[in-house]
Amino acid sequence: MLKRIVSAGAGLLVSLSAAQAADIETFTAHDWSGPYIGIQAGYGWGESDANTELDQSVVVLAASQPITLFPAEEGSIDAEGVLGGLHAGYNLESGNLVLGIEADAELSDMDGDTDVLFETDEPFAKQEKEFDWLASLRLRAGYAMDRVLIYATGGVALADVDMSFKLLDGSFDESDTEIAFGITVGGGLEYALTDNLTLRAEYRYTDLEDTSFSGMGKEFCAKYKYENDFHAVRGGLSWYF
Repeated sequence: MLKRIVSAGAGLLVSLSAAQAADIETFTAHDWSGPYIGIQAGYGWGESDANTELDQSVVVLAASQPITLFPAEEGSIDAEGVLGGLHAGYNLESGNLVLGIEADAELSDMDGDTDVLFETDEPFAKQEKEFDWLASLRLRAGYAMDRVLIYATGGVALADVDMSFKLLDGSFDESDTEIAFGITVGGGLEYALTDNLTLRAEYRYTDLEDTSFSGMGKEFCAKYKYENDFHAVRGGLSWYF
C-alpha cells in the first residue's frame, strides 16, 4: 500500500514538473517593436522672464515716467494650464534595449500674465502670454522588463506663442503671435496592458527660444520680450500594430 502511495506521489510530482517546464518553454516576453499611435493629456507649468524696453527718444504715457516690470525692470510670467493631443512612433527592440522615434502634437491653454508698473508701484498695464499649440519630434531610448518599459526621451520642439500688452484703462491693446523653436527632454514609464494597448506616464522639460514684438500705437517705440520654458506631466494610451 505504501509503495503504491509513494509511486502515485512520484508520478504526480513528475506531471507537475513537466507542466511547469512546458509553461517556461512557452513563455515569451512582451515585444515592444513596431509602429504605434496614441492619445495623451496632461498639465504644464513654468515661470519665465518677461520685460519691456522703451525707446527713450519717444515720450509715451503720462508724465514721461519710465516703465518697469516688478521687480526691478524685469518680471516673470507664471504660465500654466492643461494640454492634450496625439502621438505616433516606431520602436525597435534588441534584448532589453528599446530604441524609437516619436512625434506628438497638442492643443494647449497654458497662459499667464504679469503687471507692468510705474516707479510708484502702481500697475497701469499687463503683459500676457499663451501657448495655443505644441509639437515635438523626439528619440526614445528605454530598458524593457517584459511588460514594463522605462525610457528617456529628447528632441526638438515648437509652439505657437500669443503675446499681448494691454493698458488697464482699456485704451490700448496690442498683440502678436510667433512660432518658437527649441528642445524638449524628459522620461517616463510605459506598461503593456495587453499585447497591443499600453499605458504611459511621462515628464518633460521644454525650453523654447525667446519671442518678442514691438509697438506702441503707430510709433513702434516699445519692445515686449518673453522667455518660453515650461515643465509638463502627461499620461497617455498607445495602440501598437
